[in-house]
Amino acid sequence: MDRGRQPATAGSLWAVKSSSRIRRILPLVAVVLVATACVASGEPVSWEDQADASGDGLVEREFVAACVEANDDLGSVKAKAFCGCVLDGIQSEVSFEKFRELDAFIDDQRDTVTRDMLVEHYGWFVDISDDCGA
Repeated sequence: MDRGRQPATAGSLWAVKSSSRIRRILPLVAVVLVATACVASGEPVSWEDQADASGDGLVEREFVAACVEANDDLGSVKAKAFCGCVLDGIQSEVSFEKFRELDAFIDDQRDTVTRDMLVEHYGWFVDISDDCGA
């Protein structure tokens, strides 16, 4: 799946909300993996597990859907572009296992996670989110 990794153009809105945008993505990472783990075939082991007719795996579909919902202030088109960009960036930068590590970290630190913590432990995630929001 290639969304062209074109950054969403949220302009000054992104500059104002960059920290909150990352905080909005954090819960959805945990929700996506928890939701997909509950399916009958068990916990997903790759991005491609349970692909639909378009070739998008269940984790990919759930990530984009939850991300779009969490970023509804951008409008549908910009939110889809932003979320697709973040997903493409994650998939091109890290393995599915690293994504799962991020999920576990967010789940463990849900109430206390900060941008600084993410920069320290998962700088790639912050960089991708920032690049897509530019």
